[in-house]
Amino acid sequence: MDLAVQIVNFNTKAHLVRCLESVVAALSRSGLSGRVLVLENGSDDDLRDLVPAFGEAVEWHESAVNLGFGGGQNRLAHVTRSRYLCFVNPDVVMPGDADVLGTLVRACSDPDVAVAGPMLVGSDGTPQRWDHGELHGMRARISNGAAEAYWRERHDRADVAWVSGACMMIDRDSFTQADGFDERYFLYKEEEDLCLRIRRAGKRVRYEPAVRVSHIGSVVAERRPEHFRPSIDHYVQKNFPHRWRRWALRVLYLGWARRG
Repeated sequence: MDLAVQIVNFNTKAHLVRCLESVVAALSRSGLSGRVLVLENGSDDDLRDLVPAFGEAVEWHESAVNLGFGGGQNRLAHVTRSRYLCFVNPDVVMPGDADVLGTLVRACSDPDVAVAGPMLVGSDGTPQRWDHGELHGMRARISNGAAEAYWRERHDRADVAWVSGACMMIDRDSFTQADGFDERYFLYKEEEDLCLRIRRAGKRVRYEPAVRVSHIGSVVAERRPEHFRPSIDHYVQKNFPHRWRRWALRVLYLGWARRG
């Protein structure tokens, strides 16, 4: 099987039907052999009425407790043995006039590329600032070294530091070799951490802005301090142990950020 598209639901049923309709259509349009999997991740949603609507096009799984984003995606990744995995948030809608999944799979078929992601756009078509983190250039180096991120609008394909987990394609072998998502992140920073580990292993992360998907945003991951702050702390302590170097780069980053 070529591809498993994985969606983790947590109180997002209101968005899930439209997302699934677009994903099922996108998979059919791509010509890839694949499956669409949904995990009901310990939320208050009852998804049983959706099962007959999608028939065999969607597989349904359930966790009695909330495993977090990374934990939920790791759980689904064990269900199949597909060559590629695509993580999709329930508030994403794929367009009907573009081969999103095929394009992202082709990007990851490059032996040097492990991860690919599209441009995320809001309801007005405006690019969303958190769909990727820049990799090259002085501002990107300062931001990445300070455990922050630098975004700029771009319309050309590029190697980047990370792409958003709202819509992320990944080569399964690379995902497995990286041990999947670090489940110590309950929410936030998990995709940045995964992409950083993959880049440190010598693989590349590709941003494909020619492919656009709609993303509402802040539906799956509101910035709640009880999750956000611990994730930031874990990301910093795990990946940036050189405290004085990080402090110096953060001073530069904050000075640049204040100047805009």
